[in-house]
Amino acid sequence: MPEEKQIVLSERLAVIARMIPAHSRVADVGTDHGYLPVWLVQNGAADRVIACDVREGPLEHARRSAEEYGVAQKLEFRLGDGLSCIAPGEADTVVIAGMGGETMISILESAPWVNAEAYRLLLQPMTKAELLRAYLAEHGYRFLDERLVCENHTYFPVMLVRGGGAPEAPDPARCWGGVLLERDPLQGKALEAMIAQMGRALAGLERSALARNAEKAAQLRPLIAQLQQMKEEWAHADHERN
Repeated sequence: MPEEKQIVLSERLAVIARMIPAHSRVADVGTDHGYLPVWLVQNGAADRVIACDVREGPLEHARRSAEEYGVAQKLEFRLGDGLSCIAPGEADTVVIAGMGGETMISILESAPWVNAEAYRLLLQPMTKAELLRAYLAEHGYRFLDERLVCENHTYFPVMLVRGGGAPEAPDPARCWGGVLLERDPLQGKALEAMIAQMGRALAGLERSALARNAEKAAQLRPLIAQLQQMKEEWAHADHERN
C-alpha cells in the first residue's frame, strides 16, 4: 500500500497548527487552499474540522487539496461569510487567519456567540493587528498565548484568545507591540522594524505645516518611546535567558 502523501505547511500556518490543542473541533474561517484543515486531519490534531470560505473558488481549491492528500471524506466544506455557516457549539476552536484585522473584527461582531468562555480563537491578522488587539481588550477577550512568525521579511502575530472576560481599556503600546510576546525570540526584531517605520512616519509629520499633522506627531512620539522601552525590556530579559 503506498505511503500517504503528507502536506507541508508554511511557517505561518505551522505556528497556528502547533497552537491548536489535541482533539479540538476546529472551524477554519477563510480556509483558502485548505492546507491547515488537511494537516490537522493528517496529524490527528483535531477530531473535527470544518473548512469555510466566502467564495466558491477557494472552497473548491480546498476540496481539491483534501482529495490530493486523501482526506476529503474527513473534512466538511461550507460556503459562507465569516462564521455565518457555523452554528454555536459545532466547534470549540475557531481559526481566522490570513486577512486584515478590520475584517476579523467584522467577523467577530457578526458572530457574538464566539465571545464566550467555551470557545478558543486563533487569530492571525496580516494587517491592523493593533486595531484587533484593541477590539479584543474592549470586548473582554483574554489573551492566552501570542507568538510571532516572519514571512517575506514581515512579522505577523498569532493570537490565542478566549472570550467571557471583563472589558478592559486597551493599552496603545500593547496594541501595537503585542500582549504576550515578552519571551518570543522574534519580538526584538519585530519591535525594531515597527519603531523604524513609525520613526519615518513621524519625520514626515514633523516636516508638515498642517496643524492636524502636528497633533498626530504629538500622539506618535510617546508611543514610539513606549515601544522602545518594550524593546529594551525584551533585550534585557533575552540576555538573562541566555
